[in-house]
Amino acid sequence: MPVHLLVVSLGPAHESLQEFISRARRCHDLWFGSWLVAALSKAVARGIAEAIGPAGHEALLFPAPASIEELAPSSDLTVANKVLALVPEARDPVEVGRAGARAFEQARERWTVEVFRRVGKGDPRRAEHFHEQTARAQVAELFETSWVAVPLDGGLPAARAEAARLLDARRRTRAFRQPAWARDGVPKSSLDGLRDSVLDERIYDRPMTGRVRPAALGPEERRRLYEVHGSERLCGVGLLKRFGRHENDEAQRIPSTNHLSTLPFLRGLDQEQARQEAIRRAWRDYRAALEDARVLGEFQDAPLPLRSNLLGKVDGGVLYPGRVREALDDAGASEAVRRGVEERRRALLRSAGRDEPSAYYAILVADGDSMGQLIATIETPGAQRAFSATLARFARARVPALVQAGEGALLYAGGDDVLALLPLHTALTAALRVAQAFREELAPWAVSGRSPSLSAGLAVVHAWSPLEVGLGAARAAERRAKARNGKDALAVAVHKRSGEPLTVCDRWDALVPRLQRIAELQVEGELPGTMIEELAALDRLIVGLDGGALDKARAVQRAEARRILGRKDIERAVLEELGCWIEKGEIDGPALGREVAVARVFARAAKEAKG
Repeated sequence: MPVHLLVVSLGPAHESLQEFISRARRCHDLWFGSWLVAALSKAVARGIAEAIGPAGHEALLFPAPASIEELAPSSDLTVANKVLALVPEARDPVEVGRAGARAFEQARERWTVEVFRRVGKGDPRRAEHFHEQTARAQVAELFETSWVAVPLDGGLPAARAEAARLLDARRRTRAFRQPAWARDGVPKSSLDGLRDSVLDERIYDRPMTGRVRPAALGPEERRRLYEVHGSERLCGVGLLKRFGRHENDEAQRIPSTNHLSTLPFLRGLDQEQARQEAIRRAWRDYRAALEDARVLGEFQDAPLPLRSNLLGKVDGGVLYPGRVREALDDAGASEAVRRGVEERRRALLRSAGRDEPSAYYAILVADGDSMGQLIATIETPGAQRAFSATLARFARARVPALVQAGEGALLYAGGDDVLALLPLHTALTAALRVAQAFREELAPWAVSGRSPSLSAGLAVVHAWSPLEVGLGAARAAERRAKARNGKDALAVAVHKRSGEPLTVCDRWDALVPRLQRIAELQVEGELPGTMIEELAALDRLIVGLDGGALDKARAVQRAEARRILGRKDIERAVLEELGCWIEKGEIDGPALGREVAVARVFARAAKEAKG
């Protein structure tokens, strides 16, 4: 039997992989969804390698582990949801493909059992409160594997193309069955509304079905045993994400969006040397009020690397009145207790001489440019393994360190894909460094003298916006960057809670330095906000024009932009700097107005982070 290219694809059966990952209420849910897909793919790769025989890992093309140990569940190798391997002549590709599928099923079952063992642990009525069999059925039908094996007779590029065609045909012709777990009259999951909740309504004090009765569990007990608040329902998939853990759990803990958005503020508080004693005294009073109200436990999850000197392990969400009100509502606190807590929260801010912290953070979604075209040029298995190893080095060694340096949270880094959460005082720098690292690592794979590049979307979103909405905004920004001619671009989209989103896009080496410089000038008070609307209005000058008329209108637009800047109270050196950007064609007047508006959120974060 000839050598075969085996391609195994793994993913959710009824939704896209991105949809599965993005259906999350908490950042931890989001991270574990990404991690689980990578862990299951790694199990598939190991199953294939072991079926091929001794040194079977060397037959894997993607991923390309240096040893079989790199395919252990605890390794830091991230595997994408597609595995490629060469099946030698001495092995039956059908048996090897089936071995990969069996390894996937065994890993899925192992993780399901291990994770669900934690759900409701310590609850004497767990069997009544957690419908585990339904939960396990929901997880079992969630993922599916598809695989094809193609003879390598026509070479690697032809085999890859044929395997892709066959996999696509398989996806289009698969049959769906009615799920066995579906029941009438059962509340749906709060994450996506797709599946039945598997937590019994008796644990809630406000049940959605059945008669109202005293809850079997109090708010603190329910949160401790099942990690849900009073209005949250979870299906088996949601509980798998919520209770999922990693061997090194402390290192992998993901901060809340509230903590990320308050991080610039907290870093600034830690540097307030002159006010430290008053701030610490006010924090002790506020913390005591939260403890007395029995809600401090709601905020005890700040990851070790991102803790502030002042709050310690307490999440930054304690600084937001809305977040605290939610916790007090769930605890059934009296009006007097609510007033006392809020008075102490305000006293903390007064002691620091600061306003309410910003409630925005950034989501980074990045992806290599034209990677399919690059992979199509790789003609030998050895080159394919070397390329896979290069991508793995970028994802394993470079990205985690850069995101950590930016005080962010890495949710996924596999191949050329990156998904991370970042605080605003570091977001631009961290994103740029990830793009630079990609270029450096991929430089040996330059095509026609041009190194492969990375494009990304950076969405600035509110900490209380649903994660699914924030991810959608980041992916839309990424698509905007990918649509730019030549790519190698970043699109930054600011989504305020009111008003239309504002997006700017340009090459990495142009946009990031400009936004950082504009934010710096705003911190120094050099750029008045009144210029934004006037510059944006210049777009009307070129509407419906093309050819020579458009060129003339752009010249008028440049002159008018400089005139607008000249009327503002701006230092001459700064005025010349901005004018130079316009005259050189780096940016036009309306785009400058948009960038000034976008830079505001980064300027505020920079101010907050200063002591």
